Parts: sequence; structure tokens; C-alpha cells
Amino acid sequence: MEQRIGLALGGGGARGLAHLGVLIELERLGVPIHAIAGTSMGAALGAAKAIDANLPLLGRLLATLNLNSMLQVADNTLREVQKIVGRSVMEYVRGAAWRNEGSAPPDLARLQELFSLLTARKTFEETRIPLAVVAADLETGQEVILNSGSIAWAVTASTAIPGVFPPVAYEGRFLIDGGIVNKVPVDTVIDMGATAVIAVDAGAPLTRRVETQIDAMLQAQRATSRHLTQMQLEAARRRLEDRLVVLRPDVGWIRMFAFEYSEEAIQAGRASVSAHLDELHDLLGRVPSP
Repeated sequence: MEQRIGLALGGGGARGLAHLGVLIELERLGVPIHAIAGTSMGAALGAAKAIDANLPLLGRLLATLNLNSMLQVADNTLREVQKIVGRSVMEYVRGAAWRNEGSAPPDLARLQELFSLLTARKTFEETRIPLAVVAADLETGQEVILNSGSIAWAVTASTAIPGVFPPVAYEGRFLIDGGIVNKVPVDTVIDMGATAVIAVDAGAPLTRRVETQIDAMLQAQRATSRHLTQMQLEAARRRLEDRLVVLRPDVGWIRMFAFEYSEEAIQAGRASVSAHLDELHDLLGRVPSP
């Protein structure tokens, strides 16, 4: 029986641009994709695949954009943390603007405009491949699966990194980065009918030198995320009876917001596919054309 191949694409910020390289290479090899689930950057790039966008052209476009300037995020983690602290103090004094009804805050509007560009302002109902986007409910911690309406708004919610971007108001809830609860959503794409899954994990490694308390805080978050992801992947592998290939592109050296390395991230994604051709052969029951 022919497998129904699902893609599970995780987060990673600038590292997540490796997903685009994976998608480009899988498309070049003629690997059929029947369903896509994505979190954060994986949701954005998975959405581009789902609407049948020109992926190589998208890669060239992203390489020409100054995403740090467009989204007004620092390429240095310390500077971004300092901005978060400053915003938090102001919100404590004045109240959080994102809790007010009305139009989206400017930083969310910028994020949504970028994703509107990437997804051609399409809805989930217009995708060529079924798509699900993972977000998290800020107040309950529950996973929220978005699969109807505006793709750009769903991806905005899935990429709303706490502290960096405000939560997204959605049907009476405030949604944040889906990576908080499900960084590589293999279980989601299984629920969509996939019988075999290619997962891409572009998460941060634990090998970075820890020198400050901020480094320690971020390392603790990475450790928690890594252990949760590993448990979720092991559970999904059992559900799939080992019909799971996990790609881990070599992007651990790229900082969360170092978007200037987009070309390197994309190339790392392509290389990770090439390095797993034997596993993909086993998954598909045929050899992808080189």
C-alpha cells in the first residue's frame, strides 16, 4: 500500500529557514506530500509549500530581505532580551495594549504582512495540500490546531514568540508560539491521515557556552524543549511503527534571529535531505531520483 507522506516542520527562528531547503530538495526529488503540519517558522514555510508557491524563488526573495529590520527584532539575543525587559516595564505601568480590542499592534501587523506575502493571502480552504498550524493558548497552555480561515493570521499566532511579539487575539483566546507545546508536530500530521512522516527539527543545541545568567535561562528553556520534543517524537514513532524520518539540519550555530544567514540555513536543509536518502527510500518504498 502506498504511504501517505506527512511533513512535520518545527520552529527555530532563523534556523527554521532550513525547512525551505528541505522542501526544495524533496520537491526536486519528486517526493509526494499528502499533509503538512507546522509550528512557528515551520508553519510559515509549510504554508508556502501547501499553496504550491515557487520555493526556489521564495528562497531568493528571503535572501534579499532584511528580516531583522522588517520585523524590528535584534540579531543579538542579549539586545532582544533587553528590549523585552523594557517593554515589560512599560506594560506594567501602562497596561498591555495587546489585551485591548481593535486592530493588531504594529509589531504583529508587520509579522502578518510578511506572512501574507509568503502565503499570497490565501486561506486554508485554498491550499493544494492539507495544512495545519500549531499555536498555544497563553492562558491555559493548551495546544491549538488552526486549519481554517486566514493562513497568514494563523502563522502569525504560531510565531508569536513570548516577549518578542504580543500574543494574538483569536476567537476569545490569546495565542502564542506553538513551539511552547509542540515544537515538531508529528502527532498533528498523523491525525491528518499521514501513515509515514518526514519531520524536521531545527531546534537549538545544548552545546553553547553558558557564561551569564541570561545564557543559563535560555539553556534551561532549550533543555526543557529538547526533552519534551524527544518524548513526543518517540511517542509518534510508536504510532507510526517506525515510519518516521527525522531530519536535523546543521544550523545549530545560527542564532534565533540571525536572518542574515538565510542562504546557509536553506543549504543546510537541502544537505540534510541528501544525507538521509537511504531512510527516505525505506519510507517511500522507492529511491528518490538524485
